[in-house]
Amino acid sequence: MLHGTPGAGDLRLEHRQPPTTPPGHVRVRVSRSGWCGSDVHFVYDGTARPAYTPIVLGHEAMGRVVDRADDVPDGPAVGDRVAIVPLLVCGACDRCRAGVSSRCRQRRCLGSDVDGTLADEVAVPASNLLAVPDEVSDELAAVATDSVATAYHAVRTRGGLDPGARVAIWGVGGLGLAAVGVARSLGAGTIVAVDPRPAARGWAVASGADAAFHPDDAVAAITADGGVDLAVEFVGRQAAVLGAVRSLDDGGRAVIVGIGSEAIDAGRAMTFVLREREVVGAYGNDAAEIAAVLRLLADGRLSLPHVVAEVVPMADAVTALARVRDGVLDGARSLIAVHDGTS
Repeated sequence: MLHGTPGAGDLRLEHRQPPTTPPGHVRVRVSRSGWCGSDVHFVYDGTARPAYTPIVLGHEAMGRVVDRADDVPDGPAVGDRVAIVPLLVCGACDRCRAGVSSRCRQRRCLGSDVDGTLADEVAVPASNLLAVPDEVSDELAAVATDSVATAYHAVRTRGGLDPGARVAIWGVGGLGLAAVGVARSLGAGTIVAVDPRPAARGWAVASGADAAFHPDDAVAAITADGGVDLAVEFVGRQAAVLGAVRSLDDGGRAVIVGIGSEAIDAGRAMTFVLREREVVGAYGNDAAEIAAVLRLLADGRLSLPHVVAEVVPMADAVTALARVRDGVLDGARSLIAVHDGTS
């Protein structure tokens, strides 16, 4: 649980009463829940803030059903493995009815607007659960709900990736590494990764990138071959956004996913007009996109060898987030083993 002022680092492991199972809800015993970059902001720097404190953090999780309300006759049964959709949406507003529930007018997110998934059990609406295929591990099922599905939303839904497209991924942490794998699984022709960290560039190549560059060298290297059709930015800083835009070919699209406090300057207006470039934003994902990711993983089409860096017990959750903050993981995500997935 995060206490006090966001950014002050007051993160505690506490005992609380387990949740009940309200009408329309299913109670899940959490198996795996991941730390995300947004949690680093909540706890250590305050550049992003949860709706209130104290709050249970965590929004990237899976587990097993332990109870469901009497008015939930269908869906996952007790004992079934389920992935937890992190966005809570109304299902009734114009955006939900139009099939863009990630923009729901009443959207809330587990672990930032309401208590989250870094807990023994969590009660969520039945519509926020998806069955996990037997072929998908607990670890990959957990990260599928956020880092992988958010990358899918950015690359496919907002980026409009077509088979054969030339793609540049700016920033290959958890989301960026997943985006490399997603782009490869969707048939990208060429994938270039950009990151200042040598280890991250290596992980990107192992995940399907054809080449990887330091940001200082990236624009020149990418545009030497004409630029890319799609650039996806996961850093949230001015330099990365500008680099992503400058790496585009004529008619290219840049998708901005990284969240940061810096003002964005994407270049002169003339370049967008004469070269017909686009810049769009991307946030989160929806249940259908998580389901698509689970299918890709189950079919073996999506390979993510370095997305999960470690799986640690709940007792190590606080120090694990510090490792995420310090960038010392041998991979992208730190997952908390709240319970054994077989229990």
